Amino acid sequence: MRMKQELLTAEELSAMSARIGANADQWLTDNAPVFSINNERKPKANRGPKPGVLVNPFYRFIGCTTEAGRYPDFALDVIEGIARLDQHHRDEGVGGKSMPLSVRNIALILESLPVITNESVEDFLQLKESHARRYFKAVSMIVPRMMECRPSSLIDEMNGNEFASVEVDTGIQWDDMGDMCKPSAEDLAKLHYDLRTLTEYSTFEECEMYHQQPSANDATFEMQRTQHPKRQEVMSMLEQGLSRSEIERLTGVPRKTVRRWHNEPIAA
Repeated sequence: MRMKQELLTAEELSAMSARIGANADQWLTDNAPVFSINNERKPKANRGPKPGVLVNPFYRFIGCTTEAGRYPDFALDVIEGIARLDQHHRDEGVGGKSMPLSVRNIALILESLPVITNESVEDFLQLKESHARRYFKAVSMIVPRMMECRPSSLIDEMNGNEFASVEVDTGIQWDDMGDMCKPSAEDLAKLHYDLRTLTEYSTFEECEMYHQQPSANDATFEMQRTQHPKRQEVMSMLEQGLSRSEIERLTGVPRKTVRRWHNEPIAA
């Protein structure tokens, strides 16, 4: 026999809703996340050494939106090597764990801060003062070494002459131009004989007409030769805003070729 189910009245539903709501509010109160409030930075005293200030020469020249990228190839060894140094300066025999500095954080500092100080690193990376000081010291060691190993293209770009180091193809340069001599009459006659048009199966005019008209296969080959297989993919990546360094890493197409494709229209 099926039992008869009775629905709750409006008063009972209201009481149950209030009870469930009170339980939910109590659970949220008991399990609320605890936020740590950083104390305000104490003002620096006039005594002692002045805080270090480093003008970042690579600001706006390295980063995700630049040709060099956030992790430039010429600087990776320098950044990774200094990041692995022991920045805690513990005495010998003193225990403790020395973790290397983050390469990503160092790259972000070089990319984002025009003027690097202990306070700017502390605010930018949300670090404590002692740890921010380690990053500032590491960046102070990295910047001079990066300036020494810059490629010529980046040097010209930082000096305001971006296209000075672009290689210009001036044609084939022969090393033995001075050794060339004028051919003799016999050599020229033999050359003309070897280059003569054979008229055994057709006349000279028919051969000339045949060679002057390009065939369909020649046109197809010319179209295939001029159209690089990865050009459409590279142009699509450029429209998406990817840097030339990242496109070179993903497709294998040199940055110089990517720049040339970007500056010239696509052949129809």
